Amino acid sequence: MARNGIGRPSKGERDAILAKPPVTFGAILKENADKEGLSYGDYLLLLAAERLNMPQYAPKPPRDRAAELDIPREASSAAA
Repeated sequence: MARNGIGRPSKGERDAILAKPPVTFGAILKENADKEGLSYGDYLLLLAAERLNMPQYAPKPPRDRAAELDIPREASSAAA
């Protein structure tokens, strides 16, 4: 299947595991995931990989795409 360049690249073959934490604990997990810039699932993978001392399974940190772009700021122009 050819990629059309739209959407997120595949993370490869995955297993599905469902977690249903208590609402108050879930809110903490979500808040921490948001602070890290990770999806909720990736945040849980990060915690598990750290706890099991298996960093090869930790998700890659999110890219700061804005910092990667070399977009010059527009100069204000008095000409016209």
